[in-house]
Amino acid sequence: MSASPYRNILLLLCSMVIVPNLAFKPLPPPVGVCTYWAAPPPLGNDLNPGSETQPWATLEHAADSVPDRRCTVWFLDGIYTGDNRIKRRFEAYARFKALHPYKAILQYAGPAVSIAGGSHMVLEGFVFQHTGPEATPLLVQVSRSDAFWSEYIVFYNNIFRSSYNNDLLKIYNGARFITVENNLFYNQGASEQQIDVNSVTDVTIQGNIFFNDFAASNRPVENNTKHYIVIKDSNEGEDALLGDERITVQRNIFLNWQGNPGETFLQVGNDGKSYFEARDVVVQNNLFLGNSPYPMRAVFGVSGAMNVSFINNTISGSLPSNAYAARITIKGANPKNENILLCNNIWSDSTGTMGSIGKGDDNEFAEGDPSNTINLVLDHNLYWNGGQNIPDGDLLSPLKDDPHRIIADPLLAVSFNDLDLPLWNGSEFPGGNLQIREEFLRIARAYGTLSQHSPALGKGSPDCAPANDIFRFARGLHPSFGADQGTAWLSSILPPNGLSTSRNQPGASLSE
Repeated sequence: MSASPYRNILLLLCSMVIVPNLAFKPLPPPVGVCTYWAAPPPLGNDLNPGSETQPWATLEHAADSVPDRRCTVWFLDGIYTGDNRIKRRFEAYARFKALHPYKAILQYAGPAVSIAGGSHMVLEGFVFQHTGPEATPLLVQVSRSDAFWSEYIVFYNNIFRSSYNNDLLKIYNGARFITVENNLFYNQGASEQQIDVNSVTDVTIQGNIFFNDFAASNRPVENNTKHYIVIKDSNEGEDALLGDERITVQRNIFLNWQGNPGETFLQVGNDGKSYFEARDVVVQNNLFLGNSPYPMRAVFGVSGAMNVSFINNTISGSLPSNAYAARITIKGANPKNENILLCNNIWSDSTGTMGSIGKGDDNEFAEGDPSNTINLVLDHNLYWNGGQNIPDGDLLSPLKDDPHRIIADPLLAVSFNDLDLPLWNGSEFPGGNLQIREEFLRIARAYGTLSQHSPALGKGSPDCAPANDIFRFARGLHPSFGADQGTAWLSSILPPNGLSTSRNQPGASLSE
């Protein structure tokens, strides 16, 4: 490919994928002065007026009853058992918020929360979980109801854990303008995902932590779960939408793989449909950690998608796999993939086993048939395989296909022996942290930051770099490779995303 057409493809991908999606992020509103209260029985009762001394008992009743005036319903500590089916369409954001983060638990032997055709809601500070192995499918779901799409829904600062049947969060069949931010996800059901983004548009998933630790749910590691996130369209024309559109996955942490060896952390397109299952997808500024001995297929997968950018991500650790970086292919009736960009990433395996699952298996960087993708671009990436050769693959070879490659040690932390998983014990996280954001910063600072001597600093392409990094610091005119721009040390002197004890009191604002 000549230099001029190559650059045109790069600019086309950046303009088509990155720019449109950033315009759709709905910002959570400030907490208003209109307040109501909820508490578990016996104090809480849905026949009560919802006052502080006579609170309601359920999220469903609160959503049905609260005025449409930017009200906040505060949920007192305790366990709320039951299903909550919400169809309310607010015109101004209504906020449903735990008074003390992660101490109001919504649980059920099935969907604890179902939002069908609802709009303008923020759910903040809850724990969502199944009651046990007898649960029916899904934990939290968002979808349309008849002609009404669910829209402008925000899940902020929650814990989604222990689904015994199906996904932790399913956003599907008619949802749009959904934000999933600053949450913690772990332990989905067998053969399922943590988040299923399915036949929807304008979804932003950012600032979350995804991992598995099945022992924490008193479950064995059976290596039978699927991706942490899948972005696809399974229902064909049922909702008059063919393929997800404008999906952003940014500034998240993925770690501690315990799933099926044939799956990926993040999959775009999956079901072999005859149309593009996803279009205009941005995956940027994420940290993927290979701290687990269990094998996977690859970090990232694409099957039947168009306009997908995988940019400024950091992949670090051994990640035993068929292919270290990506599996880009087609399934079933899929059309050929179009316009897939991998740019400004760090691919670093200090153990020298990049893309190997052991037992004599050959290392491989990426797998797939190149003829199944139109305009597949690998450019401006940093590679490190512990001083060993960088492997090639049937799909892509960094030494042949990346014209601006750098082969060098990015000087990332390489030992995960001291990595405590971010498990909430009911009172605190490991080391005494009280907020998910503090745990996010703990892990990202330890394993994703660039030192002042890193060869990744300032060497990325500005043509495909996002404006900010994983810590929301500006990249400027000289972007670095990977998720961190190299100014992460500044975050150590700042409060974690504006979080303070005052934010947990009634009347405090949510500042983003």
